[in-house]
Amino acid sequence: MLIDTHAHLNFTDYGSDVNAVIKRAVDNGITKIICASSNIHDSEESILLAKKYPGIVYATVGIHPQQTDPENNATLKEQIDKVIKLTANNEVVAIGECGLDFSPPPLGEKERRKEDQIFLFNELIKLSLKTKLPLIIHSRESFTEIIDLLSKYKNLQGVLHCYSGGKKGIIKVQNLGLLFGVDGNLTYDEGLQNVFKLIPLNQILLETDSPYLTPLPFRGQRNEPANLKIIAEKLAQIKEIPFNKVEQITSATTIRLFRL
Repeated sequence: MLIDTHAHLNFTDYGSDVNAVIKRAVDNGITKIICASSNIHDSEESILLAKKYPGIVYATVGIHPQQTDPENNATLKEQIDKVIKLTANNEVVAIGECGLDFSPPPLGEKERRKEDQIFLFNELIKLSLKTKLPLIIHSRESFTEIIDLLSKYKNLQGVLHCYSGGKKGIIKVQNLGLLFGVDGNLTYDEGLQNVFKLIPLNQILLETDSPYLTPLPFRGQRNEPANLKIIAEKLAQIKEIPFNKVEQITSATTIRLFRL
């Protein structure tokens, strides 16, 4: 059994073939998928998918640091209030994705001011602590700021999605009690491979970030949860351990964190 802890099945990239995408995942041994969200609409769609595929798809609710829904004119407080209400759904297993992103936003997204990103992240951290739902943390060109902000809190639970803090960042994440997400770039990024050699297996979560970060040999194509097996196989190769050990330990960590 493998568990994809970060896939955007709620994105329009899947549309009419989401049923086939989920079936391919299950056929490849991915028995559970956590559907990550980046705005209010995504969060609502994530819950709907989890209701449609109970026991397979699980929902998250969150607000990405960059505005992924530029057409949304709701205030930040209104959006936070909506996320709070959505956490009442039993299908919700995490808060996120949320965090800080100081890189230029891609086409179709709108840049948020740094102070707005920090406000949102703080509010979602507080919600995580109140609801005891773990955080899925997005960090891009902001690792130092992320660690500094998180260090102000105690009893955090969650994962650094698509960990990119390098070797020096490992101990900082561990000191916060957080886990490390690994994605398809592990299959072609030698530096990342050297980093994940050093991270204990029981602190690693497997992610696809579908439809992004497609692993080799399918790089350049739309990613999907079925490809999680490729990432797990690469992690086993890097750590020189049997595949079933990666399967067992990452799944146990995931089930414990998200209370699946």
